[in-house]
Amino acid sequence: EGSGASSTRGVGAVCWVAVGVAIWWVEFRDGSGSGGGTEAGFGVVELAASANPTGKPPAAEDGRAAPDFRLRSVDGGAAELLQYRGKFVLLNFWASWCGPCRAEAPDLQAFQQQMQSRGLVVVGVNQQESADDAAKFTKEFGVNYPVVLDRSGEVSVSYRVGRGLPISFLISPQGVILKIFLGRVSSDDLAAMVREFLG
Repeated sequence: EGSGASSTRGVGAVCWVAVGVAIWWVEFRDGSGSGGGTEAGFGVVELAASANPTGKPPAAEDGRAAPDFRLRSVDGGAAELLQYRGKFVLLNFWASWCGPCRAEAPDLQAFQQQMQSRGLVVVGVNQQESADDAAKFTKEFGVNYPVVLDRSGEVSVSYRVGRGLPISFLISPQGVILKIFLGRVSSDDLAAMVREFLG
């Protein structure tokens, strides 16, 4: 009592530090929490120079090679971005708690069905959730395109997903990012994509 404003500020600072440590412990400790740990051989993988037509380091930018990655799929298998070379890829980062992600899921599923015969695949990247949560989402929305689990968040960081969810990248058959969509991909966006790149 009567210790003054500086003591009150000190208590507040201690509280903020405690909250920060708790968030770090839940989200980023290795092997547990929603984020999980990085499994050996999974996460961002080096893109061979022969698979990079730009001559510049891969980056989440228009005109740059898309960073390669290898992640577990919802069914327990594994998938690498490089395996889709020769196809257009609409790479979609999402989470089940994200309202706009839920809203766009039926449109992405329909787009996948419509465009797969024209050499496009939608690949969903779930951000730091459990396989069970991701599987519930895919079942709820009838998603049958490939879905992989970025449990550690490493791939999301390389694609600058900190800008918010959802975020999607249209990648050329050569592995170059053609367009970035921040927020929900609308039906107008999908129609424009077809006209500009897939027509």
